Amino acid sequence: MIILIGESGSGKTTILNELVKRGFQKAINHTTRKKRDKEEQNDEYLFVTKEEFEQMWTDGKLLQRAEFNGEYYGISVNSLKDNVVCIQIPDSVTDVKKRAKEFGMQNIKIITFYVHVPAEERTRRMLARGDSIELIQKRLEIDNKKFKNAKDVADYVIENKVLENALNEILEKVWQNTKPML
Repeated sequence: MIILIGESGSGKTTILNELVKRGFQKAINHTTRKKRDKEEQNDEYLFVTKEEFEQMWTDGKLLQRAEFNGEYYGISVNSLKDNVVCIQIPDSVTDVKKRAKEFGMQNIKIITFYVHVPAEERTRRMLARGDSIELIQKRLEIDNKKFKNAKDVADYVIENKVLENALNEILEKVWQNTKPML
């Protein structure tokens, strides 16, 4: 399982989509947040109510749960597979690894990448996708708190200046960590 962590506008969703094009499966996040333009149910997220989300957690159907910007996010236990890629926040990485052991799935290799992009570039990207200045400022403030330990929980830090270079670096690290020992 590949876990991508990164602040708003770091390009983690773009990287995830490129990895899917290369044969990885996308772990679909359950979330209570509202759909953005062009998002569809069962594509990027499964949109649920807070009550539905809490019931899924109580029933042991989620690997982790996180709150970000007042909304809940979580991936299902069924997503825990070697060829799956997902996006998480730093606090969730520990939860995923812990729950994997609790569910007897410690044979699944979990590799975490922190996708790093300077704040100025992230701001430019968020503006380009249509985010408001107020929303960008709020996200930057939240990100400063939520991602202060990102480098500590990640196995690797990837600088996402050029998409293809970042992808190649991730694929190389995944191969190094999963190839069979002779």
